[in-house]
Order: sequence, then C-alpha cells, then structure tokens
Amino acid sequence: MQLHWLNIDNRAHAYTFYKQHMPYAQLTKKEKLAVFFPEITSTDESHKTEVIAAIRLRPIGVYTLVTGMLIHPNYRGQGLGHQLMKMVSHELIDERSFLFALPHLANFYQQHGFHQCQNVPNDIRQLFNKYDREDKPLCLMVFRG
Repeated sequence: MQLHWLNIDNRAHAYTFYKQHMPYAQLTKKEKLAVFFPEITSTDESHKTEVIAAIRLRPIGVYTLVTGMLIHPNYRGQGLGHQLMKMVSHELIDERSFLFALPHLANFYQQHGFHQCQNVPNDIRQLFNKYDREDKPLCLMVFRG
C-alpha cells in the first residue's frame, strides 16, 4: 500500500471521505493529510480517487497533533491503521507529537510509540480539554518512539 500526501489543491476526495464517515471532523489547510487509495489490480481507473484510509497531522505551534485517523468501514480489520501509523512515524517527534485517543484505542497507539501522559504543554492541554467530555472521554497520549 502506498501512502499519498495530498496537497491543498488535491483534497476534494478526502473531504468527501471525511464528510461521509467522520462528519464532525474539521479539516484545516495547515494540516498534513495522508491517504491510502485502493490498490488497483485492473485497468479500472475509477478507484484512483476513492479514499480508503486517512490520517491528519495538525500543527499546534511547535507541536503536532495526530488526528482524524479513519479507515473506510469496508476496509477495516486489514491492518491499514497499523500501516498508516508506521508510514507517518517519520513525521513524529519525541515529546512533541500528541494525540487524543478513545480509551479502547489506547493500546493500538501504544504499539506505535504513544504513551498516556499528564504533563503536557499548555496549548495541547487546552485543546484536549476542549474535546474531552464525560460522555466521550479521551486519553491524552505523547509520542516517545
């Protein structure tokens, strides 16, 4: 599977993908956006624009927030999430890359160098507090590859 980093002018299909499967996601132009397209085994070119997995790296000052990892429901259980994390790991910096994980996904992210943490920069803490809710708690994690 090949990872494609999409530039600002080439994100329409990714926006559609998020709108269909994660409608609350708010993509910004500052974010790095990486996607997987299905592997094409025939001459059918129509699948080149179908996004099957995506992940975003959002800059927060000197920090990076890994956000919006999404696998198309028809492609889940095939290891695409692990592949995404491995392929973006070179973009992550120890103690400067964070994510907000649903509790049941914390173990998944631990397999990729993330650890739960409490002491974080104020910018990250404020953003985390904005998203963390009693009805949908999150785990604050830092990358320590």
